[in-house]
Amino acid sequence: MRQLLFAIFFTLTFPLFSQQFDYAKKVVDTLTSPFFSGRGALNNGEHKAAEYLAKEFRRLGLKNYGEDYFQEFSYPINTFPGKVELKVGEKQLIPGVDFIVGPASGSINGTYETVWYNASNAPTKKQLKKLAGRRFFSKKVIVVDDAGEAGEEVKEVLHLLKINVYGAAGVIILDDKLTQSLSPTYNDFAIVHVKRGVIERIERSIAIHIDQDRITNYTSQNVIGYVQGTDYPDSVIILSAHYDHLGMMGDEVYFPGANDNASGIAMLLNLAYHYTHKEPPKKTLVFIAFGGEEAGLRGSKYYVEHPLIPLRRVNFVMNMDLMGTGDEGAMIVNAKVFPRQFQVLDSINNTSEYLVQLKQRGKAANSDHYWFSEKGVPAFFIYTLGGIKAYHDVEDVARTLPYTDFEDCFRLIRDFVDEL
Repeated sequence: MRQLLFAIFFTLTFPLFSQQFDYAKKVVDTLTSPFFSGRGALNNGEHKAAEYLAKEFRRLGLKNYGEDYFQEFSYPINTFPGKVELKVGEKQLIPGVDFIVGPASGSINGTYETVWYNASNAPTKKQLKKLAGRRFFSKKVIVVDDAGEAGEEVKEVLHLLKINVYGAAGVIILDDKLTQSLSPTYNDFAIVHVKRGVIERIERSIAIHIDQDRITNYTSQNVIGYVQGTDYPDSVIILSAHYDHLGMMGDEVYFPGANDNASGIAMLLNLAYHYTHKEPPKKTLVFIAFGGEEAGLRGSKYYVEHPLIPLRRVNFVMNMDLMGTGDEGAMIVNAKVFPRQFQVLDSINNTSEYLVQLKQRGKAANSDHYWFSEKGVPAFFIYTLGGIKAYHDVEDVARTLPYTDFEDCFRLIRDFVDEL
């Protein structure tokens, strides 16, 4: 009898979760497409993504607080809108694969002599000062390889060469993995990260072209909707995920951001569908897709400074990112800060056997939960563990996202929200 009941339950529920999973994949495929240009500042990528989300909010039946779902804010951002090229001898390096431009890089265009430094030939700080005084690095590009063992002074000198360049036209930093980020400022020299092994020390000159433009007042937006609670409408739970990513590098390369964080947005929209179409929430649920997260948690900071509802009414914030894996469980940031709420979440997970484990982490300013907890609002940041290693690179694409425990993460968050 028990097996029969389970079979009936599985038959009835599987199509529902299958439908949600198909919707999640559609969302990720859409947001990672070239049309959204990596959901950054260039080509209106982030704005296009915000418009898409507003349409989804409206289609799902979420209400808005004002005339629309948008909350605008501005910040400065350094961008690379035009040509991005790096040529070593006759070899044209592939942007995004062989190299990336450092987020705080300035513009450059020309062919330059290279000066290579690693742990074996790095100058002392005294020698470095003399070389800089003689303008030795002028019109050259420094290549820094900090792999291997080195003493503290050598490490410091190699670090200084990366960030100062002492009058050089630019610096090339050799890395094992190319990981991109964003910057509000730029330097008066070029910064390029090249994958270790792509270029050899025998190369004495290099041609670089980088078009750079700092947007002093870039306008972004949070996308906000809500479902009013049936029993306790004045009590609020916020569900959030950032929708922006790293945008474009040059006029051809873009960063898709499938796991980071199209997957979190897919989870957010699936939860919105659940509470608008299947199970109305007892407390009011506010769904926030934050902009500007990659630029320094800009959207969430603006929101807590300009909340659409008083923060004292917010019972809890559940912020979601990197929802596309999970074979090693999930990390809960702020679990050690709010142990009572973590005990509830962990108990749900253990009872229902959703994820293999929930790891606990303390306070960390690594996503949009941070500004809420700094204001005294209880908040968790959940992200899945294991699986693919693609992160902040061109390889974080939809076709390789495994969705290992996406459905169980959905159930875990849903049950937790219902319990709060």
